[in-house]
Amino acid sequence: MTVTDCLRSSEPFAELPADTLAEVAGICRDLKLSKGEYVFRMGDASKNLFILAEGAVALGFGELSADDSTGGAIRDSGDVFGWGALVGETNYRMINARCVQETRLVTVDGVALMNLLQERSAIGFAFLRKLLGIIFNRVVLIAAS
Repeated sequence: MTVTDCLRSSEPFAELPADTLAEVAGICRDLKLSKGEYVFRMGDASKNLFILAEGAVALGFGELSADDSTGGAIRDSGDVFGWGALVGETNYRMINARCVQETRLVTVDGVALMNLLQERSAIGFAFLRKLLGIIFNRVVLIAAS
């Protein structure tokens, strides 16, 4: 799966026009992590948004085991996490994210993405509206677990 394919499979990116999607792909990179590796830890600088391409990532406030299965686990290809990267350059992670399988992620530079979406306000609004729905549903899922 290419970076562009991964973006197309991700709900907030799926409906972006082809030219915008190509620009977003230009600010992405592939990241492969082993089971047990942390994607990020609480307090880390929040610079990138993450899209799951393959694998699984547990999210939580405490220490996470590499075999942990939390209600907030990211398991579906195309799922997005690390939203704090879209708020600005001085944000810090509020949770831990640890791979519970061999994992491949697509990282998106948060500041560059917001700058790109700001230049295309209608597209940016639609993107953020979809993302807010995802965040809401994820919070409900975590609260229920």
